[in-house]
Amino acid sequence: MRWLATLVVVAWVQAVTPSAHAWEHWPGEWNPGRPHLALVDAVAPPPTTRRIEQDVFRLEVPFRTQKDGGPWQVSNCGPATLGMVLDGFGLGGQPTDDLRYRAHWYQGTVGSRTGTALEHIAQVAGDLGVPTIGPYAEGGRFHAWSLDEIREQLRLGRPVMPLIRLYLLPGKENVGPRWGHYILLTGLTEDGFFYNDSLQTDFAIGTSGWIPAVQLERAMYSSHFPGQALAFGSPRMPPLKVWTP
Repeated sequence: MRWLATLVVVAWVQAVTPSAHAWEHWPGEWNPGRPHLALVDAVAPPPTTRRIEQDVFRLEVPFRTQKDGGPWQVSNCGPATLGMVLDGFGLGGQPTDDLRYRAHWYQGTVGSRTGTALEHIAQVAGDLGVPTIGPYAEGGRFHAWSLDEIREQLRLGRPVMPLIRLYLLPGKENVGPRWGHYILLTGLTEDGFFYNDSLQTDFAIGTSGWIPAVQLERAMYSSHFPGQALAFGSPRMPPLKVWTP
């Protein structure tokens, strides 16, 4: 009967997935056959309980740049960051532009060069098998995350994607535009956070960002939606590898 369960899963995936044929009317951005979902096994793995207790650690999340030469590279921080998360959890094979299309299908902005709202990133992550925590609080309002809440999610092995002001990132203080930007928080030090940044093009630089806690808080609470963030993962997800000094 396992084949029957698999057919049920495939049918559900097809039902919730935006039609790939929409890409045929958007030239230059689509190859036939996409998007391709990573099928979630009908039998979920047993839940795992792990809390990282080290003072300094970093979750090993692969790097992906948004600067890929495509037409959306200026505003693709959200889809590129989601791609890092999917790759980290073993759900690879999802091109950044495919993830953008999925999110902007929900957002109603397919073809626009605008950014991607965090709630639609969450929808796409869920479609592809990665549970999320946030961005909503009770009553449907956006949840304003505290640094302690973020620290706890990281200690549970869940990377966190906050909305920040780009010019408040280390090394970006002189950037003129006051854009919003997504980074991926991957670990902790005693007084700061490690992060991946899709604006970089080099793997080593893109995965080794560090921001003081006070600066992260300022960057988050100066954004369009102060304190907005999204954590990825659950006890049933395969644990990410952890780097410690």
